[in-house]
Amino acid sequence: MRELQFALKLINIELLHEQIAVIVPPLQFGGVSTDESFIRIFVGGEVDEVAIAAAVADHDPVSKTQGQQDEEDKVTYTVDVRSRLDMAGLRDKTPAQIYTQLQNQIDAWADLADAKSDFREWLPLLAAAVVWLSSKD
Repeated sequence: MRELQFALKLINIELLHEQIAVIVPPLQFGGVSTDESFIRIFVGGEVDEVAIAAAVADHDPVSKTQGQQDEEDKVTYTVDVRSRLDMAGLRDKTPAQIYTQLQNQIDAWADLADAKSDFREWLPLLAAAVVWLSSKD
């Protein structure tokens, strides 16, 4: 293995690793690391150094890997679920209390338009409630 050095700049090391892995065959790629001065890319054999240099130069440190984006989405979804539960007044209620609250609302329907309106609001809340209640165990 040998190392290719590039001037240090802000990078998303996981994303840069994925981007270089597309260019360099797996058995010839040892990884990416940084220190206080350089971005170091470890390669073996004949590799396209121009393509690697271009990938480093074009690298956007703000972009994310799919795994990083999935984790961010999971956190966002969790916050959204909790806020929906808070707004609906369902936090810290038992399943029986939630059922009673929903049943009282159903009993108040005057027509199909009321039902449609409630269901548009309730379906995401019901999903959020199920997730939240199942995570309490």
